Amino acid sequence: MKLAVIALLAGSAAAFAPSMQGVRSTSLNMALSDMPGATPPLNGFDPLGLANLGDESTLAWFRAAELKHSRVAMVATTGYLVNACGIHFPGML
Repeated sequence: MKLAVIALLAGSAAAFAPSMQGVRSTSLNMALSDMPGATPPLNGFDPLGLANLGDESTLAWFRAAELKHSRVAMVATTGYLVNACGIHFPGML
C-alpha cells in the first residue's frame, strides 16, 4: 500500500515538471511571441500548432474568429447571469 501511494505521488509530481522541448519556429514574418496578447509565462502558447497552418492571412482569420467567439461567449455569460438574478424579459425568447 505504501509503495502504491509513493508511486502515485511520484507520478503526479512528474506531471508538473517542465518539459524538455525545444523552441519551435514559425514561418510567419511576425513571430507568434511578438503578437499582441503574448505575455509571460505563455509567450506564443499554441499547443495545436495552428500558427503554422497557411500564411499570415490564415492566422489573421484565426484571430478574428477567436475574437468573435469570445465576444459571443461573453454575451451569453452575461445573459445567463442576468437571468439567474431573476430579471426576465417579457415574451417567449
